[in-house]
Amino acid sequence: MIQAPDKLPLPPSWRPLTTARAQLLLAELRAELRAGHVLHGVPVHAVAEAVADDDVLFRHCNDPVRFTVVHLTYRGQPEPDPRSPAVRVDGSWLEFMAEQRLQC
Repeated sequence: MIQAPDKLPLPPSWRPLTTARAQLLLAELRAELRAGHVLHGVPVHAVAEAVADDDVLFRHCNDPVRFTVVHLTYRGQPEPDPRSPAVRVDGSWLEFMAEQRLQC
């Protein structure tokens, strides 16, 4: 397994991010969010991205044991539905890892 920040092991279907890639993904998230989304106004940073799709793992800055997986749309503008971009997981590292095992 690849190591994520703070020595958290990433599943094989995920890859860690360079600083530049993390900044690009965070900017895309911010562009897609609108009021009403679970991450609107929440400080997060991008940790990893899925190899096979547009899912990105974000870690909450003010609650570093909380992670949110978001499926970005790459529209570059706010989504019409405040529930978009879709949240796949919102919880602890263990919840993220459990969800990944269910997908296998």
